[in-house]
Amino acid sequence: MIIISNVVAFLLISYIANSFLSSKYSKSKYLLILLIFIVVESLINYTGASPIKGIILLIVYFLYVSFQFEGKVIQKILIVVPFFLIQVISEILVAFCFNNVLFIEVTRNTYSHGFLLGTIFSNAILASFVFIYVKIIEFIQVDDLPKYTWIALVFPIVSIVFLLNTDDYFGLLNTNPDILITTAGLAISNIILFVIFISVINSINMKHKLQAAKQKEELYDSKIELLSQHYNYNFEFLHDLLHTCNQLNSLVQDSKYSEATTVLNSLTDTAYKEFNAIYSNSYILNYVINNNLTRIINHNINIKTEIKYSDFDVLDYFTQLTLFEYFVNLSIDSCIQTTALDKIIMIKSVKTANKIILKVFYSASSINEDIIAQNIKEILLNENYSLSIKADDMYASILLSFDISS
Repeated sequence: MIIISNVVAFLLISYIANSFLSSKYSKSKYLLILLIFIVVESLINYTGASPIKGIILLIVYFLYVSFQFEGKVIQKILIVVPFFLIQVISEILVAFCFNNVLFIEVTRNTYSHGFLLGTIFSNAILASFVFIYVKIIEFIQVDDLPKYTWIALVFPIVSIVFLLNTDDYFGLLNTNPDILITTAGLAISNIILFVIFISVINSINMKHKLQAAKQKEELYDSKIELLSQHYNYNFEFLHDLLHTCNQLNSLVQDSKYSEATTVLNSLTDTAYKEFNAIYSNSYILNYVINNNLTRIINHNINIKTEIKYSDFDVLDYFTQLTLFEYFVNLSIDSCIQTTALDKIIMIKSVKTANKIILKVFYSASSINEDIIAQNIKEILLNENYSLSIKADDMYASILLSFDISS
């Protein structure tokens, strides 16, 4: 009966492992390893169970899953620990029911009727748990669980140690059943808390994935909108260009070369400014500038971008968009308010060995450094950054840097 029980146990733990992990070997090698570990467990349990043998068996289970299947250590622990804990609990619950309800004495004597019946029923409970556990874990992204997931295993492992530390829990059931049943109840509650904890972790991970997917969708939508804006702008620009070409042709035919030169210079200046305005090396900055292009053109603002590094991976999409919108609107408003004839905005970014640096330089007659610093703080929230704000009678400069791992 012990051999059959061992076969059932390894088949069940293999079922859990196969549900989430891939085998390292071919089918023949897989079956050979399974057979070897069944023989090992049968030799260990040949004369019956004991606390020391229980600890050895737990190690054997872990070694089996480690040898047989691919996967992270935490994934294999998530298979072995709950399985072994419920295996011990099922034996205790069956023994309690037999001793106190059916009045069938269950001992460690492997040849007694109580032991045989107890083994059958405990394996049935274990099998039921395995199928339920697999269904629950199917809804959890085990591959993406964070490193701190092992914390969820602390109480189940403590319960295992406590239960195995009891020399003869079959005997204890006869003398102090309340103590052992209370302990088993705590162990079951640990299993439930363990599943809840893992589910919460998975929910947090899925929330982060959903947020990332939403940000990608927003970025995709912004690119589509940006393309639409580019099309509309290019249409208007080509329409104006056609009108200017006709004007130039008319001036040349009338030998008004001076006026033609003036028109040509104006066209060149406009094309240069507007090209620099709408094309940077950042999709997000392009989007923001294009949304404000009418204001930039109407107020004769010369905007230049030099984005040598556009992968601001320290910030999410929404934060980048909000930050660029703030800088562009701040600088445009400042240029509109200033009386300077040469109104400029320059936005630059570079990456050094361990920093990402973003600089915004714009025309300004005066600024409120405290308000700017507070607004940037609200946008960046808990991000680590360094900020430098400088200004004189004509210009303002904002230097923002982020530390990155080397």
